[in-house]
Amino acid sequence: MCPRNSPGRTYRRREEPLRLASHIDEESGQAYTPRMDHEILPEIRSRRSRRTYLPEPIPEAAVERILDAGCSAPSGANQQPWHMIVVDAPETKRGIRVACERADVTFHENAPAEVRRWMTEHSITTDKPFLTDAPVLIAVFYDPKAPYALHSVWIAVGFMLLQATREGLGSLPYTPSGASVKALLDVPDRLQLAAILPIGFSRDTTRQSRKPPPETQSWNRYGVSHKPVT
Repeated sequence: MCPRNSPGRTYRRREEPLRLASHIDEESGQAYTPRMDHEILPEIRSRRSRRTYLPEPIPEAAVERILDAGCSAPSGANQQPWHMIVVDAPETKRGIRVACERADVTFHENAPAEVRRWMTEHSITTDKPFLTDAPVLIAVFYDPKAPYALHSVWIAVGFMLLQATREGLGSLPYTPSGASVKALLDVPDRLQLAAILPIGFSRDTTRQSRKPPPETQSWNRYGVSHKPVT
């Protein structure tokens, strides 16, 4: 499910040009104007996974922009192997939650001791209230036979998470532990579930720390930090 631009509807915000002037906009035919502030997108800095949501509805246009962001992602051989299903029916969300929690119980029971200990330390339980609390779920499926399918679909998920942040909404890339939700959504057997994204206004304002660059980045060789020439 990938919305396309239609008359009277705008998906891209052009007041802050973000792209290189060497590229041409497919819609307008105009060259992109570069930003010179040397900053990454604020949505990248501010995005956090949220697990608690307010019950208030969210604009349908915002959901469509999130879908459009995902469908604009690059993919292996441009196969665009994804299919996103928006779920806002309460009974369907309940069915998804039951299926996911049931699968998580099995996963927790069979996980190695060190994994169970880690989940306990991080308060990860089999309860998934965000699957019914969030006003909208986006179930992201993909065709595993497409080239680089899993790599491609997760780029699309990343794009959707950033657009949700842009919209002022919370989300979470939830990966069910083997839950089967295809029958609930009439999904053909050839597709596989990559993730479920709850979407909504969040009551969670916690912030998570990030590792310092020397632990996650190297230049030319592993463990070599980039230092400017003096």
